[in-house]
Amino acid sequence: MTSLTRILPKGLPPTFAALALLSMAIGGVVLIAALTLLAVPLVIVLGLVVASIAGVLLGGWALIEAMAALERWMERDTRFQR
Repeated sequence: MTSLTRILPKGLPPTFAALALLSMAIGGVVLIAALTLLAVPLVIVLGLVVASIAGVLLGGWALIEAMAALERWMERDTRFQR
């Protein structure tokens, strides 16, 4: 006796048991397909959020470095020494 036939009633005729198992198999495939299709947009949104956070952090770091380089240039340039 397989694990799927354990959930069916004992006195169920074989034809109905086969139809019930077939229905459960089709339902499982449909459910897995639906959950997969539902997960795709969620994964894309999660990836965009992570990429946006990384972009903001790296952009902020680059801005700080650019401002520090500008400060060093202004300290060394003779036009700003007056």
